[in-house]
Amino acid sequence: MRLRVTYPKKIWFGLGMAWIGIFWIMAFPVAPEQIRSENATTLYDHNDQVLARYSTNDNYWRLAPTLDEIDPNFIRALLAIEDARFYSHSGVDIPAIGRALKTWHHSGQAKSGASTITMQLVRQYKPRPRVFKSKVIESVAALKYEMVFSKQDILEQYLTRISYGGNIQGIEAASWRYFEKPPGQLTWDEIALLIALPQAPEARRPDRHPVAAKAGRDRILEKLVREGVLTSLMAQEAIEVPVPQFVHDFPSDAEIGAPILSARSRDIHSFIDPKIQKTAHRILKQSLEQQNRVVNASILVVENKTRNVVAQVTAGARDHDGGWLDLTRAIRSPGSTLKPFIYGLAMSDGRAGMNSTIRDAPTRFGAYQPENFNRRYHGKVRLQDALKHSLNVPAVAALDQVGSARFEALLTSAGAIPRLSRHREEDSGLSLALGGAGMTAIDLATLYTALANDGVAKPLNWEFGQSQTETGVQILPPETTAKITKVLAAATPPQGRLPGHLSQTRSSIAYKTGTSYGARDSWAAGYTKDHTIVVWVGRPDGAPRPGQTGRESAAPLLFDVFDSLSDRTVRPFEVADNRVRESKAFKTVLDAGPQISFPSNGSDVLVQNQRRDLRLRAQSSKELRFYVDGEILDAKYGSATFKPKSAGFYTLKVIDSDGRSSLSRFRVLLSDNLAHAPL
Repeated sequence: MRLRVTYPKKIWFGLGMAWIGIFWIMAFPVAPEQIRSENATTLYDHNDQVLARYSTNDNYWRLAPTLDEIDPNFIRALLAIEDARFYSHSGVDIPAIGRALKTWHHSGQAKSGASTITMQLVRQYKPRPRVFKSKVIESVAALKYEMVFSKQDILEQYLTRISYGGNIQGIEAASWRYFEKPPGQLTWDEIALLIALPQAPEARRPDRHPVAAKAGRDRILEKLVREGVLTSLMAQEAIEVPVPQFVHDFPSDAEIGAPILSARSRDIHSFIDPKIQKTAHRILKQSLEQQNRVVNASILVVENKTRNVVAQVTAGARDHDGGWLDLTRAIRSPGSTLKPFIYGLAMSDGRAGMNSTIRDAPTRFGAYQPENFNRRYHGKVRLQDALKHSLNVPAVAALDQVGSARFEALLTSAGAIPRLSRHREEDSGLSLALGGAGMTAIDLATLYTALANDGVAKPLNWEFGQSQTETGVQILPPETTAKITKVLAAATPPQGRLPGHLSQTRSSIAYKTGTSYGARDSWAAGYTKDHTIVVWVGRPDGAPRPGQTGRESAAPLLFDVFDSLSDRTVRPFEVADNRVRESKAFKTVLDAGPQISFPSNGSDVLVQNQRRDLRLRAQSSKELRFYVDGEILDAKYGSATFKPKSAGFYTLKVIDSDGRSSLSRFRVLLSDNLAHAPL
């Protein structure tokens, strides 16, 4: 009879569990993203120095260092205390488990831990009760981690995730928080404290429990002596150093103006110049201290040659409304800031020059009738005067000639896409001239940087490594931008400021202001040979600010920031003479003849039977005569009174002193003949 060898049930059970574990490891491997957590981000300036840090969405300060950025003494001490065989085991330290079980068997309680750094990392991602079952699960998971990730990956993730009390996670965040230094510059007392803290993160926090923190640190120092990492003398010197009893704040964007780059979920190496950034923020904040809390502002500063954004103050004051918003990306009406580009397009087409004349008079463009800001009109004016004094009607007339669709295409090609209403009427595109489309401070900075670069538009550069277009888009010819620059540089500076050509401490500044409808947005955009600056002031909720214009609110800030820049020597623009061969008139709709304002052609006019007077109106720079069905009417100042005898169709003809005429065919409706006349 053949004898069979039998094995204890425990061995069969162990083998079965081993096979199950192997199956679990092979069938359900760990994906790399499973140990890639969201980290806090850092904003670096153009010198690669820390400007600001931003916590994670769940409000943890968790920074991701590499091993090269950590003091090697810390790594050596950490492994000596936590996992001496880290580089030789496969996630589970069998000798350590045997030692722990033996200690447990002899003493009746667990006195020696057996968790490896890999197992502790597993626990960081999914905490479990400290029981035997959890140890088994963590051991299997640790084996899976070791199959997918390198030792360096595991150690770096461990040093990113390990808790140091409160919302501080990882060696780098802890080093900055407690010692205000990077983890590559640690002393032995600091190394020992950073090893002791994760063992009891809350009980040993030095800012709350300094006695417990020192006791834990000193025990680590004694262990390091026993492990041969430190000499007794070195340990004694470290023990005599007191533990820090307060924490350091992380660099905050509250001091620099909340750069746009903070919104990105990764570290950013920006072109921000900290001196310009902090100065612009200080200037803006001081200005807002004198204003109501509902008002805020933003500033962009761009280096012309490189298109690098060297300063971006997205909100001037945190204690004002919208203090946490990125107001440089807010879509607002640009007011009159687009007028230079309208005239530039007209000049590049050969339609006019800066000394060409254009009519400034009340004018209706279809259903759209713009008005000058002060409702005063000047008749024939030169194009450069219309731009210099920001007259509204000539700008709309010029846009009417070059075409609003073509102007939209120019802005779009420059990367400054106008946000237009989806329900706009056919002629409402002309309102672009006066800010009838949404744009951002970034859009305006792109456009005005193009003026400073001979009409070549390129995207702004925000960070190192950003892909850049090599050529850009030529939106205006260099000779046209030179003429526009000369006009803008001759604009009257804000009150109390000397013109650039009279100042020995400031460059010549070419600038344009803008005020949107209802004074909701105040703008100032300007440039020198070195920098372009855009300033916006307004209410983040878009409410009106009666009486506040771009010249009064934004222009002084623009000049203050320019005064603070390093390019203080007077550097005149190299521009062409605007007086040569530019005497021809810029033809607009008023030059085509009189424009009938009321009644428009094809309209119906309701008249009350008791009062049949109709006030007919037309616009022209010439003297006008009004005829209805051939009968002349008394006319004065572009209007005449007509009394229809009955309901029906009538023809209005208006003739100016040059013999040019316009017609309007309209119908009169009498209220007594309508069933619902009051409605």
